[in-house]
Amino acid sequence: MSYSLSSQPMRNAPRFVEYVDIFSREDIIPSAGIKDSLLLFDTFNNINPLEQLNNAAPTKIYQRVSFYLIEGECIFDINGKQMTITPNTAVAIMPENTLKIKFVSPSVQYYMVVTYPKVSNQIFRETGFTYSNARLSLRHFISQMSTQQVRDTLRIYTDIKRDILGPDYEFKNEYLRCLLNALMVKNINIYQFDPMPLEGDSNSRQYDVYCKFLSLLNKYAIEHRTVQFYAKTLDISSKYLSFVCTSYSKKNASSWIDEAVVQKAKAMMLVHHYSLFETSEALHFSTVSSFSRYFKRVTGQTPKEFVKKSRS
Repeated sequence: MSYSLSSQPMRNAPRFVEYVDIFSREDIIPSAGIKDSLLLFDTFNNINPLEQLNNAAPTKIYQRVSFYLIEGECIFDINGKQMTITPNTAVAIMPENTLKIKFVSPSVQYYMVVTYPKVSNQIFRETGFTYSNARLSLRHFISQMSTQQVRDTLRIYTDIKRDILGPDYEFKNEYLRCLLNALMVKNINIYQFDPMPLEGDSNSRQYDVYCKFLSLLNKYAIEHRTVQFYAKTLDISSKYLSFVCTSYSKKNASSWIDEAVVQKAKAMMLVHHYSLFETSEALHFSTVSSFSRYFKRVTGQTPKEFVKKSRS
């Protein structure tokens, strides 16, 4: 089983890698998986997949990671913040977060589900939410699990793993998707977060346009900041694209673009320690001044003010 890597080239700027499949890059073999859709990892066969990531550099992930620790201890660094994971703890890491594994104890026992954007999108769509919603995207959640919650999530995980490894049968994919939906519902109960329901119909063509726009935005926001670019790529008008975005998120397309660019700038400056010049170059601004004006317009503070406040 092989997985692809992708990165975004920059003009004379330090290499800023995004959408990296960290598990493939470190040659970690999943316990079970469906290429470019779903990966399962666990320690049930006396292996420790995360141990291979101990010395890996911080990596910005594009999948959604659901991690459940049964025994032992782990230390994760998420967006530069270190946290210790203890037994019977669940961790959900949404796309766009930067992850580094700092420590995994020898006696550790865990199971982990990694879903790619197209699968995450489908799961949230079927449960009536959107994974790209501002209240979920770029966030992570951590919570203690009750004994019953450990049993429930482990049972669902075991069923998913068994079916992936088992023979094909009619409606197998549909059944697996139902199991993933069930795991999502369990996660909502564990973390007690309240995703914002979609404002529009998740079965309409408009919703497909909305999801495709968010996917394009994740890929191209480093280079393109105009609504016209995304509308042209989707073969629709700029006015229609903004109408669709507002229908599903109460934010127009321009606001989504500004937010995406600023989030990437923040990651470059805080996580990857880019200078102001390096960040403006990587984001294809003509000058540092133009980048600073853009950042302040969107956030209300200059990049220097943001970095100083974040590191104080």
